[in-house]
Amino acid sequence: MTGRSSMRAARAGVAVLLVIAAAVLAGCVSVPDSSAPQPIGTFSRKDPAGAVPVPRRSDDPETLSRNFLKAMADPSSGHRAARKFLTSTASGRWDDQGGTTIVDNVGVVIDERTESAVRLRITADKVGVLSDAGQLLPADGQMVMPVSLTRVRGSWRVSGDLPRGAVTDRGQFLIAYRQVNLYFPDRTMTRLVTDPRWLFGASTDPTDAVSLLLRGPSPDLAGAIGSGADRGASLSGQVTVDGDSVIVNLDNVSDDDTRNRTVLAAQLIWTLDSADVTGTYVLNADDAPLVPGHNGGWRTADVASFEPDSEHGPLPLHLVYKGALVRSTAGHTIPVPGELGATRDVRAAAVTVDSRRAAAVLARGPRPTLVEGPYGGEPTEIASGTTITSPSYGADQSTGYAIIDGRPIQWSYNAQGAPSIVDLDVSAVRAAVPGPITALRVAPDGVRVALVVAGRPMLAALTTNERGVPSLTGVRPAALDIDTAVQDIAWSGSTVMYAVRSGDDSPVMRIALAGGPAVGLVAGNLKPPLTAVGAGEDTVYVADTQGVQQLGTGSGRPDQYWTAVTAEPVPDTIPVVPAG
Repeated sequence: MTGRSSMRAARAGVAVLLVIAAAVLAGCVSVPDSSAPQPIGTFSRKDPAGAVPVPRRSDDPETLSRNFLKAMADPSSGHRAARKFLTSTASGRWDDQGGTTIVDNVGVVIDERTESAVRLRITADKVGVLSDAGQLLPADGQMVMPVSLTRVRGSWRVSGDLPRGAVTDRGQFLIAYRQVNLYFPDRTMTRLVTDPRWLFGASTDPTDAVSLLLRGPSPDLAGAIGSGADRGASLSGQVTVDGDSVIVNLDNVSDDDTRNRTVLAAQLIWTLDSADVTGTYVLNADDAPLVPGHNGGWRTADVASFEPDSEHGPLPLHLVYKGALVRSTAGHTIPVPGELGATRDVRAAAVTVDSRRAAAVLARGPRPTLVEGPYGGEPTEIASGTTITSPSYGADQSTGYAIIDGRPIQWSYNAQGAPSIVDLDVSAVRAAVPGPITALRVAPDGVRVALVVAGRPMLAALTTNERGVPSLTGVRPAALDIDTAVQDIAWSGSTVMYAVRSGDDSPVMRIALAGGPAVGLVAGNLKPPLTAVGAGEDTVYVADTQGVQQLGTGSGRPDQYWTAVTAEPVPDTIPVVPAG
């Protein structure tokens, strides 16, 4: 599977899992613990404009109210479709600006009714909020919206005041919107960071996608994203597709640095590729080629070094097994070369994606020790403490992260090759969620961070504060619908996380960066409690009381049951998937 096909499969998977979750929460179907969610290759969508209901003379107050919510999914022309359900006075008073609340389990309760007027309440469960920039964030709690209706020439219309913004149900949202990934450079200007958005339409309008890109990243990425030739740039017209050519004309590109302009080209190309707008990209700036020498246009191969979540091939699963770091192959375990494979003191570990470096927590003496070094070589002691969590590499393999005695730290090496550690500034995390930080995993893009704080899955971004200290900012919930304590979390690429939680009911949850509810994986033959999780592109690994179990999650034929990784069940075995 290529990088582009894997990204498209991931977007299809997000849509399908949202549909599955919507059906489960609505009570339409049940997903038994003996079968896995079935992703499909493409997600069939109706024309959003044709799918939006219109008021009918035969609609009773309940039907009209439900259809009014559905019509609010269409933001076109100031929610013109929804305003057809309102009296002219109510339409004039309704302020539709701001976010759109996505809800499930819509109910209508009639409070008062006469021949010409009705007072009712629309009730629903909040599941997300869509910003005006298309970012879908999780939400929870119940919504109660009082609504007054009046007969107008024999038909019911909404006549009372409405809350600011819009509300629509999840089913209509999935019909009306499509997910697209925008891409922004990290501060090194060498990698692209995914910023998922949702745009109205059965297919993504390339002009809308590029316009959003030029508006900048989502607020939670502030301070974590680099800025170059995109600063101040704007579209000078529509993005046009003419045969194989995709033509983007920009104005106000004042940065003349070729490298920065190449980064902007990569942003445009991979964003349009994410929206399934493919071909030869003709990129112009102020009536000249964006980058000299590319008069004939660009292909994705020209910016392959920036490809988000590029393929590394199958990642070799490692395990912490009987106190050693081993490699798992076809049910067999092979100790890694060097000290980490020979000792019986390893309690946790990390391996870089190219298997060139490894870190481990060793239980020696009264205090565990964090060590790191060349894969198969002699590790160097980084730090010790009363407690140390599983280490995590960032995108730069010379930098890593761990939690020592409850303090998230970053390790690196100075010019002389000596290790140094610095405490991360986690004041933004403490302000958002009081409680202990028990897990920290850096995404492959090196910018986003998945955390477990007081048993809750959270997201943050790696930035640097005004004192030059690495910091976690842009803190927000990764999911709000996981109702038991999360024990561990892991990335599968840069847009999906898997979390293991306490309890027997769906102990493994899939969380999409693009938003929507967390979705439980099959659980029939797992033996909780689960304590650790790791994930590759198409496989999830969890540690239960039997050892490590694996589940294939590929879009072709996902597994229906968990299977043991090792022939011999060994408790306290931990999965280690190369990352960073």
